[in-house]
Amino acid sequence: MTNKGFSDLTKEELYSLIQKMKLDLKDKIIIPVHHYQSPEIVQFADIIGDSYKLAVNCSRSEKEFIIFCGVLFMAEGASILAKDEQKILIPEPTAGCPMAEMADLEQVKEAFDKIENITGKKTAPILYINSYADLKSFCGKKNGSVCTSSNAPKIIENFLKKGNVIFFLPDYYLGKNTAVKMNINDKKIVKIKKDLSFEKDKDCKNAKIFLWDGFCPIHQRFTVSDIKTLKEKYNDIKIIVHPESPEEVVKNSDFSGSTEKIFNMVLESKPGTVWGIGTETTFVSRLALENKDKTIVPLRESKCKNMMKNTPVNLAESLSSVIDYLNNNGKLKYEVEAKEEYRENAKKALDKMIEIVES
Repeated sequence: MTNKGFSDLTKEELYSLIQKMKLDLKDKIIIPVHHYQSPEIVQFADIIGDSYKLAVNCSRSEKEFIIFCGVLFMAEGASILAKDEQKILIPEPTAGCPMAEMADLEQVKEAFDKIENITGKKTAPILYINSYADLKSFCGKKNGSVCTSSNAPKIIENFLKKGNVIFFLPDYYLGKNTAVKMNINDKKIVKIKKDLSFEKDKDCKNAKIFLWDGFCPIHQRFTVSDIKTLKEKYNDIKIIVHPESPEEVVKNSDFSGSTEKIFNMVLESKPGTVWGIGTETTFVSRLALENKDKTIVPLRESKCKNMMKNTPVNLAESLSSVIDYLNNNGKLKYEVEAKEEYRENAKKALDKMIEIVES
């Protein structure tokens, strides 16, 4: 069936067809879905989670086809961890990540050399999982590790104990909030500006952590004023935000944590509790629908357009292409493969994260 054919179906017909294709392929496929995906996609998930949960679960899957409903760096990460016989698809290959695109490999290499020169110490690159294979490969080559928002403190602590200087990228806010949480002296937390100069009035030679100047546009929108507005409206509200949010927002919130932590805290909270949540709004809306015994409101409207690019229509296309591939040796749509030159060292960095966290 063509894309136009899928588009012409009613929602009920399309959903029914997707379920039928899933059933026909049940021994062959797994569909991991990120928390920020729309409810239309979430309903077809075999696994729902944040970046770390999905990365680990995909690495342990034996299914031949992984149809990753998220953004491109996630599917690319799954392809790095995949077994030789596995194939990774993404329903919409233009689903990118602005933060991941804020760190250029050549600039990162230059910044890394500057850090080692000024500190005279071995530098460990700690790379947020929201990044592409070229940077993951650089990180692995330099014996660093990937991290997620949930395990960043544990990863950073592991390398600090070995006497390393940390080069954290690409998200400045996650790095800064994590460093503050770990009680690292502010003078020893240094931002690397876009021109690769170091933040002034900092002890660069004795710094513990250097932070790349990147950010998530979705989480940067939140403000302290947003928190005050909700606290004035709801007496007993608890504010929880993602640590990609600005430092002052995290400081003025009751809690901060990864998407998975937000999901679990709300899920496990008592009926009647009130939550203001600072993260992607589609996810917050789904939490509200799934927890009707609680009051759940977004800190402000902030949707990720890239996450919304995966739709039931292009998911149906992906499933249909697997059937055509198996039956007629057709072409998969859209297969994601990390470049061979990056795979070994990128896998090394991802495996290092899993080793530290699971140990």
